[in-house]
Amino acid sequence: MKLRWLMALALAGACGSIPYGRAAEPLRLEEAIDRSLASNPSLAAEAADLRAAQARAERAGLPTPYVVGSEVENFGGTGSASALRSVETTIRLGRVIELGGKRAARQALGTAEVARQQHLSDSARLEVASRTTARFIEVVADQHRLEFAREQVGLADRIRREVANWVAAARNPESDLHAAEIALAEAELKREHAEHELASAKVSLAASWGSFEPDFGRVDGDLRTLPAVEPFEALAARLPMTLAQRNASFEAETIAARRRVAEASAKPDIDLSLGVRRLEGLNDQGLVMSASMPLGSKPRAALAVAEADAQLVALESRREAQRTESHQILFGMYQELMHARTEYEALRTRLVPKAEQAFSFARRGFESGRFSFTALTQAQRTLFELRERSIDAAARYHTQLVEVERLTAVSPETTP
Repeated sequence: MKLRWLMALALAGACGSIPYGRAAEPLRLEEAIDRSLASNPSLAAEAADLRAAQARAERAGLPTPYVVGSEVENFGGTGSASALRSVETTIRLGRVIELGGKRAARQALGTAEVARQQHLSDSARLEVASRTTARFIEVVADQHRLEFAREQVGLADRIRREVANWVAAARNPESDLHAAEIALAEAELKREHAEHELASAKVSLAASWGSFEPDFGRVDGDLRTLPAVEPFEALAARLPMTLAQRNASFEAETIAARRRVAEASAKPDIDLSLGVRRLEGLNDQGLVMSASMPLGSKPRAALAVAEADAQLVALESRREAQRTESHQILFGMYQELMHARTEYEALRTRLVPKAEQAFSFARRGFESGRFSFTALTQAQRTLFELRERSIDAAARYHTQLVEVERLTAVSPETTP
């Protein structure tokens, strides 16, 4: 299934490089992944969130704005201050002068938030690729199950016709014909169920790229070839560099940037303005200047710094817990992966061939009148059950491998 290649495709951000298959052509896994990465609505949302983070970072990095204002005094009094004789008009231009490196701290915070959102977008791409791959595997498995069901219907129909002839020739009892008809009806029900399962799996796969209806017929995939998997120790060694751990690092960098903003806010800013005042009564102008500074900035900044410190401690504790949890989850997945391979190999090399031999022997014995119809149907049922188990085991191996690759996927910049 080229799973490592698909994980690399999901993290590389290269969409539209694979031509889409038409409905008459089998859909390949690479095409399904490419379509999902290009059209999945959740990825469009992540892209929009990234643009929002970039705009927010750019806005936060802007300097404080200039403020233009005016004041009019003594324009409606009594006596000598009546009318406009004593009016005083002031035009001001002001601006907050930031101290303590506040703008640089905000710019660093914006950069950290953009980097984290970019990482979240990469993680979302990986999730979409993994989910699409798992759904693709299910479609391939359901195609095999439907093929088995159709084969079983054809075989049951041939046996029913043979039994009908033998019953007409008084060679077999009529009960064998009823049993053969029941076996055919059960096979037809199983085929119908397999058709419904395949249809549902196709709709689920098409939903991966935002489509309500599947625009493909068959899918092209090989479940019977099981890709090799790295030793558990090699997979576990990647856990400290996985996307989940990298997300914690980005979150820590964001919190640290917020802490620097809080530290910078300890130094109060100066609100400075300069203006011109018109003294109507004296027919003169004069310059005016004002400056103000808020009090109590340090206690507020200290509380914000303490909050950030507590968040960093909590994040590190969660990160340690996640490492332990990921290790045990990976171990469980790896055990299931090895079990699925062992089961598939046993079915493929020993159980299914023996069941085929047993069915052929029972078929010849039934045709020669040495075996009962019950023995034949039991051998047939055993053969098809083992075939289905082999497909189930292969599909389980591929699906579990997708989960292992997703859990241990590392971002390109941390790949050893």
